[in-house]
Amino acid sequence: MLASCLRRPLDTGCRAARQDETVTIAGLDVGGTKIAGVVLRARGGDRGSGPAWTEDDVLARTHRAHRIHGPEALLDALEAAVRALDELLAEEGHAPIEAVGLAIAAWLTRDREVVTWAAHLAVRDFALRAALADRLGVPVTIDNDANGYLVGEAAMGAAADASSSILIALGTGVGGAFVVDGRPLIGAHGLGGELGHVTVDEQGPVCSCTARGCIEAYAGGNALARDAAAVPAAVALAPGGRATAVHLERAARAGDATALAVLERAGWAVAAGLRRLLPAFDPEVVVLGGRVMLECADLLLPVIERELAAHAPLQGVPQPRRLELARLGGHAAAIGAAVLAAR
Repeated sequence: MLASCLRRPLDTGCRAARQDETVTIAGLDVGGTKIAGVVLRARGGDRGSGPAWTEDDVLARTHRAHRIHGPEALLDALEAAVRALDELLAEEGHAPIEAVGLAIAAWLTRDREVVTWAAHLAVRDFALRAALADRLGVPVTIDNDANGYLVGEAAMGAAADASSSILIALGTGVGGAFVVDGRPLIGAHGLGGELGHVTVDEQGPVCSCTARGCIEAYAGGNALARDAAAVPAAVALAPGGRATAVHLERAARAGDATALAVLERAGWAVAAGLRRLLPAFDPEVVVLGGRVMLECADLLLPVIERELAAHAPLQGVPQPRRLELARLGGHAAAIGAAVLAAR
């Protein structure tokens, strides 16, 4: 059962009871097939512009599969995820959840009120923030999953010691974000930080966004699966002959030259994108994450570093280029969502 402070909008009595206590904030990350959840301890609710959060402040973690299709199913799944987290808190004697942050794989309006399109969830033009706040009875904050990912890494992960950072996350597609002093770039239409759609070759393959030659068109999981279909060694490893990025990786690790060449091209695309992004954003740290990147880091990272060294932007200008692998695993975006809600 949800705690009383989660059953209704926060009132002054509830706030007064928590004034000198730890505030507990839920963070949820909704992807195409799973919801990752955390509860973050935030003393005083907001610890200013430079919070010293650590992983010890994460009080609970959950990971749930879902089959969300449509707005009502989304609300039901999110409510169930918060209930599960609140029950874990009650078992450990912690205060009930008082706010919720949500990182979602979707395009959002600039005010972060409306999901304009979440393709994997079949949700379009839905005023999610208000609907979820009404359902849960607590304040809700929403951002997209890539922003949540980097905010989490900036709070307690790979970019925790930096005031500015960018993220390139190789997953099914290629996510991106730019964070300064803990705040993500939103952009004029809510689409700032879509770094995976930086063009690296205007004659390149068609991307999911319908443009040609984006980073995602070379280095995303779907792009690698497309290319794996033309790699006999990868196809031979795949049940039914339907190769994916996983089979491509296995073929590359077995020494197949064609598979290695495909991953080399993916690493080149990431580096080519960074050559355009580094002068534009001047970040202290570049965080490289996502399942594909982290599982293939030993194959991709040397290519990225080599290409950047050979074709460094702003030649002659001192530029500490720190490439860091993401550290928070599958709960990074959920942690970031909770951090954004705390602020």
